[in-house]
Amino acid sequence: MEDNSGGISGIVIRQTGGGAAPGDFNGNGILDSGDIEQLSVEVRAGTNTASFDLDNNGKVDAADRVVWVEGLKNTYFGDSNLDLSFNSSDFVVVFTAAKYEKGTPATWAEGDWNGDGVFSSADFVVAFSGAGYEAGPRPAQAVPEPAVPAALIAMVVCLMARRNRK
Repeated sequence: MEDNSGGISGIVIRQTGGGAAPGDFNGNGILDSGDIEQLSVEVRAGTNTASFDLDNNGKVDAADRVVWVEGLKNTYFGDSNLDLSFNSSDFVVVFTAAKYEKGTPATWAEGDWNGDGVFSSADFVVAFSGAGYEAGPRPAQAVPEPAVPAALIAMVVCLMARRNRK
Protein backbone atom coordinates (compact mmCIF):
# COMPACT_ATOMS: atom_id res chain seq x y z
CA MET A 1 0.00 0.00 0.00
CA GLU A 2 1.38 3.40 -0.93
CA ASP A 3 1.07 6.47 1.21
CA ASN A 4 0.22 9.95 -0.06
CA SER A 5 3.86 10.94 -0.40
CA GLY A 6 4.61 8.22 -2.94
CA GLY A 7 6.57 6.22 -0.41
CA ILE A 8 6.12 2.64 0.62
CA SER A 9 4.63 1.91 4.03
CA GLY A 10 5.55 5.31 5.41
CA ILE A 11 9.01 5.47 3.83
CA VAL A 12 9.51 8.58 1.76
CA ILE A 13 11.40 7.70 -1.39
CA ARG A 14 13.79 10.47 -2.39
CA GLN A 15 13.39 11.70 -5.95
CA THR A 16 16.68 11.93 -7.81
CA GLY A 17 17.66 15.05 -9.71
CA GLY A 18 17.29 15.53 -13.46
CA GLY A 19 13.89 13.82 -13.71
CA ALA A 20 15.36 10.34 -13.32
CA ALA A 21 13.18 7.74 -11.62
CA PRO A 22 14.05 6.99 -7.99
CA GLY A 23 16.79 4.35 -7.91
CA ASP A 24 17.88 4.87 -11.53
CA PHE A 25 21.36 5.97 -10.53
CA ASN A 26 22.97 5.38 -13.93
CA GLY A 27 20.23 7.38 -15.68
CA ASN A 28 19.46 4.83 -18.40
CA GLY A 29 15.72 4.89 -17.75
CA ILE A 30 15.45 1.43 -16.17
CA LEU A 31 16.17 -0.07 -12.78
CA ASP A 32 18.92 -2.55 -13.59
CA SER A 33 21.93 -4.28 -12.09
CA GLY A 34 24.06 -1.18 -12.68
CA ASP A 35 21.81 0.74 -10.30
CA ILE A 36 21.91 -1.78 -7.46
CA GLU A 37 25.68 -2.00 -7.93
CA GLN A 38 26.08 1.77 -7.60
CA LEU A 39 23.91 1.74 -4.50
CA SER A 40 25.90 -1.12 -2.98
CA VAL A 41 29.18 0.73 -3.60
CA GLU A 42 27.75 3.78 -1.83
CA VAL A 43 26.59 1.67 1.13
CA ARG A 44 30.05 0.10 1.47
CA ALA A 45 31.75 3.50 1.15
CA GLY A 46 29.62 4.94 3.96
CA THR A 47 29.60 8.37 2.33
CA ASN A 48 25.85 8.96 2.80
CA THR A 49 25.44 10.70 -0.57
CA ALA A 50 21.93 12.19 -0.47
CA SER A 51 20.92 10.98 -3.95
CA PHE A 52 21.35 7.35 -2.76
CA ASP A 53 19.33 7.83 0.46
CA LEU A 54 16.12 6.23 -0.83
CA ASP A 55 14.38 6.08 2.53
CA ASN A 56 15.27 9.70 3.35
CA ASN A 57 16.67 8.95 6.80
CA GLY A 58 20.02 10.71 6.32
CA LYS A 59 21.99 7.47 5.93
CA VAL A 60 22.85 5.30 2.94
CA ASP A 61 22.71 1.78 4.30
CA ALA A 62 21.19 -1.69 3.91
CA ALA A 63 17.70 -0.22 4.37
CA ASP A 64 18.15 1.75 1.14
CA ARG A 65 19.00 -1.51 -0.64
CA VAL A 66 15.74 -3.00 0.71
CA VAL A 67 13.83 -0.01 -0.67
CA TRP A 68 15.51 -0.44 -4.07
CA VAL A 69 15.03 -4.24 -4.33
CA GLU A 70 11.63 -4.72 -2.73
CA GLY A 71 10.00 -1.33 -3.18
CA LEU A 72 11.29 0.20 -6.40
CA LYS A 73 12.29 -2.86 -8.44
CA ASN A 74 9.50 -4.91 -6.82
CA THR A 75 11.54 -8.09 -6.69
CA TYR A 76 13.38 -10.25 -4.18
CA PHE A 77 16.91 -10.49 -2.87
CA GLY A 78 18.33 -13.41 -4.84
CA ASP A 79 16.79 -12.36 -8.18
CA SER A 80 20.16 -12.25 -9.95
CA ASN A 81 18.81 -11.69 -13.44
CA LEU A 82 16.24 -9.13 -12.23
CA ASP A 83 13.37 -10.83 -14.05
CA LEU A 84 11.21 -10.14 -10.95
CA SER A 85 11.27 -13.76 -9.73
CA PHE A 86 13.71 -15.56 -7.47
CA ASN A 87 14.00 -19.12 -8.76
CA SER A 88 16.43 -21.74 -10.04
CA SER A 89 17.33 -19.66 -13.10
CA ASP A 90 19.00 -17.21 -10.72
CA PHE A 91 21.19 -20.01 -9.37
CA VAL A 92 22.25 -20.92 -12.90
CA VAL A 93 23.32 -17.30 -13.42
CA VAL A 94 25.33 -16.99 -10.21
CA PHE A 95 27.00 -20.39 -10.29
CA THR A 96 27.99 -19.87 -13.92
CA ALA A 97 29.97 -16.85 -12.73
CA ALA A 98 31.92 -19.26 -10.46
CA LYS A 99 32.59 -16.76 -7.64
CA TYR A 100 30.93 -18.54 -4.73
CA GLU A 101 33.14 -18.52 -1.62
CA LYS A 102 36.20 -17.48 -3.67
CA GLY A 103 36.57 -14.09 -1.97
CA THR A 104 36.81 -12.38 -5.35
CA PRO A 105 34.73 -9.30 -6.17
CA ALA A 106 31.18 -10.15 -7.24
CA THR A 107 28.20 -8.16 -8.46
CA TRP A 108 24.48 -8.59 -7.86
CA ALA A 109 24.26 -10.72 -11.02
CA GLU A 110 27.13 -12.85 -9.70
CA GLY A 111 25.49 -13.55 -6.33
CA ASP A 112 26.34 -10.54 -4.16
CA TRP A 113 22.83 -10.06 -2.81
CA ASN A 114 23.86 -8.63 0.57
CA GLY A 115 25.98 -5.89 -1.01
CA ASP A 116 29.32 -6.70 0.63
CA GLY A 117 31.06 -7.16 -2.73
CA VAL A 118 31.58 -10.94 -2.62
CA PHE A 119 29.40 -14.03 -3.16
CA SER A 120 29.30 -16.12 0.01
CA SER A 121 26.93 -18.02 2.27
CA ALA A 122 25.90 -14.66 3.76
CA ASP A 123 24.19 -13.89 0.45
CA PHE A 124 22.04 -17.00 0.76
CA VAL A 125 21.01 -15.92 4.26
CA VAL A 126 19.78 -12.60 2.87
CA ALA A 127 18.09 -14.18 -0.14
CA PHE A 128 16.22 -16.88 1.74
CA SER A 129 15.26 -14.55 4.60
CA GLY A 130 12.98 -12.77 2.16
CA ALA A 131 10.91 -15.92 1.56
CA GLY A 132 10.71 -15.17 -2.16
CA TYR A 133 12.22 -18.35 -3.58
CA GLU A 134 9.79 -19.84 -6.11
CA ALA A 135 7.08 -17.40 -4.91
CA GLY A 136 6.71 -15.86 -8.38
CA PRO A 137 6.65 -12.12 -9.02
CA ARG A 138 5.71 -9.80 -6.19
CA PRO A 139 2.21 -8.35 -6.39
CA ALA A 140 2.02 -5.16 -8.48
CA GLN A 141 1.04 -2.96 -5.54
CA ALA A 142 3.64 -2.15 -2.96
CA VAL A 143 3.30 -4.36 0.10
CA PRO A 144 4.16 -2.77 3.44
CA GLU A 145 7.12 -4.42 5.11
CA PRO A 146 7.34 -4.43 8.88
CA ALA A 147 10.38 -2.59 10.18
CA VAL A 148 11.55 -5.52 12.30
CA PRO A 149 12.35 -7.94 9.41
CA ALA A 150 14.29 -5.24 7.54
CA ALA A 151 16.24 -4.46 10.70
CA LEU A 152 16.81 -8.16 11.29
CA ILE A 153 18.15 -8.59 7.75
CA ALA A 154 20.45 -5.60 8.19
CA MET A 155 21.69 -7.01 11.48
CA VAL A 156 22.37 -10.44 9.94
CA VAL A 157 24.23 -8.81 7.05
CA CYS A 158 26.38 -6.80 9.47
CA LEU A 159 27.12 -9.84 11.63
CA MET A 160 28.04 -11.94 8.60
CA ALA A 161 30.26 -9.18 7.26
CA ARG A 162 31.99 -8.83 10.62
CA ARG A 163 32.46 -12.64 10.79
CA ASN A 164 33.94 -12.69 7.29
CA ARG A 165 36.48 -9.98 8.21
CA LYS A 166 37.90 -12.06 11.07
